[in-house]
Amino acid sequence: MSSSNTGSDPARARRRTALWRGAWLVLAAGCAVPVAASAYEQFNRVSQQARARLIEQHRLWELQPDFSGRPEAWTRAASRLLNDRQLLMRVAAKYGGQSEEIELEYRRDLAIARAEVVLAALALWAAPLAALYGIVLLVRRRKRAPPPKIEPASVSDPRYRPPGAT
Repeated sequence: MSSSNTGSDPARARRRTALWRGAWLVLAAGCAVPVAASAYEQFNRVSQQARARLIEQHRLWELQPDFSGRPEAWTRAASRLLNDRQLLMRVAAKYGGQSEEIELEYRRDLAIARAEVVLAALALWAAPLAALYGIVLLVRRRKRAPPPKIEPASVSDPRYRPPGAT
């Protein structure tokens, strides 16, 4: 029997390992796409909500004297159309020297909210893959379990025991 039929060929084992690693990479990338798309949408939603809170807390619509609508409408439109820098410039125009503290607080809260989104997405992506990987490792270890240790006949066969030993 040749070694290639028994599966002990090192080149064959390397190819098989490379194939498994490639399959895991494809699976990981395939799982990452929908999670990343969802996280991107949630990331943008969190950013827009933070801008809306900044507008509401500091009543930034008051800096727009020609606006005659409801503050909710201005908040909704401005949170979508204006970026953080533009809103923080309005905060600076309204509060002057205190605007640095407001900006630091806003950026800290926004960073925390965004980090929560990213960490949740990473956990949602990694947990099922890690569980599947763990199951595969357990199955492979069980298949490769060493054969049971067989004691030599001199120890296990009663014919070879000294007289009087049971």
